[in-house]
Amino acid sequence: MKNIFTGLIAFYLVCTLSSCSTTPAPVYGCTDPTAYNYNAAANQNNGTCIAKVYGCMDPNALNYNSAANESDGSCQYNGSVVFYTYNPNYGYIYITLNSATYSITQYVISGTPTCGQSGCANFTLAPGTYYFTGVNSAGTYTWNGYVTITSNGCYQQQLS
Repeated sequence: MKNIFTGLIAFYLVCTLSSCSTTPAPVYGCTDPTAYNYNAAANQNNGTCIAKVYGCMDPNALNYNSAANESDGSCQYNGSVVFYTYNPNYGYIYITLNSATYSITQYVISGTPTCGQSGCANFTLAPGTYYFTGVNSAGTYTWNGYVTITSNGCYQQQLS
């Protein structure tokens, strides 16, 4: 009986001095699972939660959002359009698009040119639909219409 009594006193002293509490130690952090900085291990909210802000996080994109902390895949980049012709009889052709004018100085012999090809009129603009006009150097031929530029796209516009 003396051993049981001594054991109980020892248990009481150990628990009293070493905190045998079943309450877990507090882990401070953000406890909101919808927050950007959610801490699954935290059991005590310390007021540091940061709301998720979705947007384009690429500083090279046209619609970069410096406040975004979660990418939503919405980044937009410039696209291109190349104007060309197969007809050597037109001479130089001047294309005006979005207040800029570039010229076609060579005709394409075969195939379809890529954006940036020399001798063609090349424009790089934000995505959208744009109205263009064109006239050859003799003023005998004219063109006009719309081109649609897509993000990172290359649109080829033949003048015939």
